[in-house]
Amino acid sequence: MKATITSIFCLLITLISQAQTTTATDCINKAQRFVEKKNYEEAMKVLTEGIKEMPDSVNLYDTRGALLEAFRMYNEAIKDFSKGVEKATNDKTKAHFLSNRGGSKYKIRDFEGSYKDLIEALRLDSTNLAALNNLAIVCDEVHKPEETLIYLYKIIAIDSVNAIAYMNIGFKYQSMNEHAKAITFFDKALELDPKESYAYNNRAFSKLKLNDLKGATKDVNLSIKLNSGNSYAYKNRALIYIEEKKYKEACADLTKANELGYTRQYGKEVNELIIKYCN
Repeated sequence: MKATITSIFCLLITLISQAQTTTATDCINKAQRFVEKKNYEEAMKVLTEGIKEMPDSVNLYDTRGALLEAFRMYNEAIKDFSKGVEKATNDKTKAHFLSNRGGSKYKIRDFEGSYKDLIEALRLDSTNLAALNNLAIVCDEVHKPEETLIYLYKIIAIDSVNAIAYMNIGFKYQSMNEHAKAITFFDKALELDPKESYAYNNRAFSKLKLNDLKGATKDVNLSIKLNSGNSYAYKNRALIYIEEKKYKEACADLTKANELGYTRQYGKEVNELIIKYCN
């Protein structure tokens, strides 16, 4: 994976600090019970019915947006987060929805729209960690790379045990070809969160660049074991196989990466590798 965009990260969010009716809370709790049973269709129905009955409940839009995002339905999630922006009654809540919407826009490669949302979120709430994290990632895409580390180090200043921030600092140094330094930050992220699949994947790429193929393979396999839906990990493992001249295995992973939506989310690199090594 590239750096990690932060949106809601709990599938169903802790309720925002904004007064809501008990009925809205009950609706969200009912939906969460369906999610726990992996009955996602019923969870979506409950939330949709709740929104029809309580169209001003920002928590319902927030929760449904999180569920839509979890299933990569980013355009639909953006609509719900936009409703949250429209209906928010205080700056902190509005910043929360702008940050989430900016994260979803990033995932559909609307980088300018994402950057605009995130800057506004920070204007409203300068300590919004998700907005700081997302903005740091989007900076490279809008040709403002000099801002990236500023935002990431600010996160650590606010929250010194934020594993995602350490991972994204590592990714920034990785993008600068400072792979040994990047690995120190991935190590710190994994010290804080040993089950962070994206940190293993990113560390695998830096190890590959330092020609530590054994270490890279171990890390990327751990990443895939922890999160088998990460298309970027399959692409990275394919790069390791290519380095080892195991083209059959590489092509299988490149195909899997595309099946998981790599091209839609990250661009055409996998297709280019397929043309070069698989045809």
